[in-house]
Amino acid sequence: MYCFDASAFDAAEFNATLFLEECQGRNPIAQVHRDLELFMQSLENQMVAIIDKDYAEFLQLSIKLKGVNSSVLSLRTPLSQILERVQAVKESAYILVSKAENQVAELERIQRQKEELQMSISISERLHLVEGLLGLSHEEAEDKSENDTLDEHEGSLLASILAPTEQSILLERAARIVLELQYRIAQAADIPHILAEEPRMALIERTLRERLEAEFATEIVPDNFYAREHVMNATNVDHLLRAYLLLQHPSIPEEMIARLVVQPFLDETMTRGRLDGGHRGSCEGLSSIYSSILSFVERTLGAVLRLSVCQSSISVDILGQSIWKPIHDTMRSKLAEVFTPANPDRFYHTYTTSMSFISSLEQFCTTKASLARFRATVKPFHDGWNVAIYFQLRQNELNQAITTSLGKRPTEDILVRDVAGFAFPVSTQTLNMAVKCWADGTYIASLLPQFARFLLHLLSTYCEYWHDPLGRALLAAKAMTKTSFEDVNHPCLTSCDDVYCLGSDLHRFIHEVNGQVMPAVTARVSVALPDEDAATFVSQLLEDHIKALEAMELQCWDAAIFLVAEECKKVLPALRSIKGQYQMTNKPLPTTASMYVPTIARPLHEFLDKWGACLGSFATTLSTQVLLSNVDMYASLAFELLKSATELEESLRSRKTQRAMVSSALDDTVSDTDKMRRQLWLDMQELARISSTLTVDIAAFPSFQRLHAEVSPKEN
Repeated sequence: MYCFDASAFDAAEFNATLFLEECQGRNPIAQVHRDLELFMQSLENQMVAIIDKDYAEFLQLSIKLKGVNSSVLSLRTPLSQILERVQAVKESAYILVSKAENQVAELERIQRQKEELQMSISISERLHLVEGLLGLSHEEAEDKSENDTLDEHEGSLLASILAPTEQSILLERAARIVLELQYRIAQAADIPHILAEEPRMALIERTLRERLEAEFATEIVPDNFYAREHVMNATNVDHLLRAYLLLQHPSIPEEMIARLVVQPFLDETMTRGRLDGGHRGSCEGLSSIYSSILSFVERTLGAVLRLSVCQSSISVDILGQSIWKPIHDTMRSKLAEVFTPANPDRFYHTYTTSMSFISSLEQFCTTKASLARFRATVKPFHDGWNVAIYFQLRQNELNQAITTSLGKRPTEDILVRDVAGFAFPVSTQTLNMAVKCWADGTYIASLLPQFARFLLHLLSTYCEYWHDPLGRALLAAKAMTKTSFEDVNHPCLTSCDDVYCLGSDLHRFIHEVNGQVMPAVTARVSVALPDEDAATFVSQLLEDHIKALEAMELQCWDAAIFLVAEECKKVLPALRSIKGQYQMTNKPLPTTASMYVPTIARPLHEFLDKWGACLGSFATTLSTQVLLSNVDMYASLAFELLKSATELEESLRSRKTQRAMVSSALDDTVSDTDKMRRQLWLDMQELARISSTLTVDIAAFPSFQRLHAEVSPKEN
């Protein structure tokens, strides 16, 4: 608790001096003094507590502490002496520290003056050097140092040696020195000697700018005196541009090239007469103007544009500010009709030609940084085209072409000959417009979402145009009445042939959408997406509409199945004539099929001959469904025929009154019913052969199998 052992005071012979020396050796004397005071206060508190508690103990403690007070008080004098000595030492230390601080401050002042002097000398030397490089004369004081004189002489000599062939190198070096001087002077803004050099520095900067401007103008301006084409020295221009960039004045060379080189050529080239080409207001000459500009830029500034000083992120923007900006400003002021969307064909020509021109200018960008900067520069030009109005005009144009075809029926010759194309004009126009909106001459890349929505609108409109009328037409076709199609209330669906024509159109339309429209859309989308992703995207985009078209096509062919089957069934009642041919006629056993059998499938053959190409793989399915329906009816009629013939034979056997006739019949080896069975068997074989030519195996039909089992010849 204390910095000393409290039991030391209990010793028989207490030596205060020895005690203090031991304590001071371990702890500061001030701490020893504080601890002694605390110890004494603690003893007093204990004594008071003992007195209050037990007077006897107090007396005992008093006896025990006898002499402690005197021992503690004996420490006061040595402690006071020690404190006086410590205070004297502290005052001496304060004096020494103050002297040291003054000496350090003086040394720092001397060092600062030395640094300022060195900086002044260095700046003065650099000023002399740049003045020598620029050929400036500066009157110095009479006590000018010898080194300064040598530096100025060296600079003047260097300028005389380099001039005039390598003036650009000299000026770039001067610009670097000026940049260094500007930095140093800015750091020493509070030094009077250096501040006094500011007028001198201002003169140097002004002279450097004038020399740069004169030298740069000499490099870029054509020499008309010798009447020859001027060719810029890319190396000299590179040094001059670097000098401007060091001085943070890139706008000066940008403006000079634009004003002295580019703008005169544009004023001569970008004229209204040249824009019109052969027809006023057509803008046919825009591509010629752009070609001339590209040729001029490549010939005059191509080497300069490829310099690294023009391609980095911090560089002189010759392409954007010196070339593109004058072109854009001239177009806006002199050729504003280029941007007018009143004529969509002209607008497409001017827009796509301009975008191609910008892409050609981008070829001069050899780094990503310069390309990004140029694209940011031309963004206002992109935004200045009113492509929304162009899309509205194109949309109205395409919609009008489709509207004019609505309600038009197929020509009469289509209904009687093979259909080689679309039957309905609306199908032709819808497909043509769907292809046209993605073709060159209409499609603009920036309108990709709008054209995609318009394509979906075209397909939806086409589906809606046919959906409800087709449903009513199918009901009318199955009603099989002359007036049933009047309820359809659609000019293009007035007969069964119209339904077939629609099925053909839907089949061809789906085929053309998959073969023409989808590849065209994929080619446009692949600009933004990889080829596989683009194909997947387009397929998903059109999937629902393709399914809707396929469903309507299937409805048309379902109606065809019903109608063709009904047409084929009209021949089947001829089967009943077999009974009249063989019942009680004594005709021999038949060996050939009936004459009516080939006519059963004739309507199906005629239908497939005309519409089979449109059915594709569905032709076999259609033939199967038609023949299945007919075979079922054929089997039903055949069973009725055999049942009737069998009942008649049994009736004849039961009539005893006609015994002679019955005996004659019974004596016959082959009954009339067997002859009918043989005829039916031959007819079925012929019908199976005819069906095989349609790639249909009717022998697999259950009704055919049951009838075949009934009429097949029995083995004896």
